[in-house]
Amino acid sequence: MRITEPMTLATDYVLGGVALVLAVSVFYHGQAEGQVAMRLWATALVMIAIAAFVGGSYHGFVEMLPPAMARRLWTLTLAAAGFGSAALLAAAAVAGTGGAFQRVLVWIVIVKLACFIVVISSRTEFIIVIVDYTSALGGVVLLAWLTVPSGLSDAARWITAGVGVSVVAALIQALRIAPHPRFNHNDLFHVVQTGALFLLYQGGLLIRDFR
Repeated sequence: MRITEPMTLATDYVLGGVALVLAVSVFYHGQAEGQVAMRLWATALVMIAIAAFVGGSYHGFVEMLPPAMARRLWTLTLAAAGFGSAALLAAAAVAGTGGAFQRVLVWIVIVKLACFIVVISSRTEFIIVIVDYTSALGGVVLLAWLTVPSGLSDAARWITAGVGVSVVAALIQALRIAPHPRFNHNDLFHVVQTGALFLLYQGGLLIRDFR
């Protein structure tokens, strides 16, 4: 069995494992405290884990898979990433706003996700995920700083730091920055994004439902 991109597979699996462990921790705290926003944040981390595990499998075994199965794996990777960014934005809406405005924002998130699914049904470039994810993170940061005081106030600095590192990761991916032929832009993206997840996790532990 020949692994097509062993380093990409390994870094993707590490990213997925970290995301899953952090998701369990956030969900546990959210469940114990009855916090919907925290559970949505945990859901986002689970979706990121799924995207990483499936994406790593695609990169590692694509040459051994039938073309139709490979396409399905890649589409699942993109879809999971889209659901993850939607869950992050929904969590921020629940924590940062209330009443009718919150409902409007949640519907915007749903429509945004639906549009994303429509786009990836015909186009499967990873840059689509990068644009979707960074736009969602931008919305999270805006809600964290513009809805004060709110359930995002205590988490704002951690979230902003996590978003900043995620933007660096996105630039690495978009510009295809590769420090070594055997450690390409995908691998570096995964490593940097893993660091971003730790920061977003810290923020996730501090968010609370809007009161």
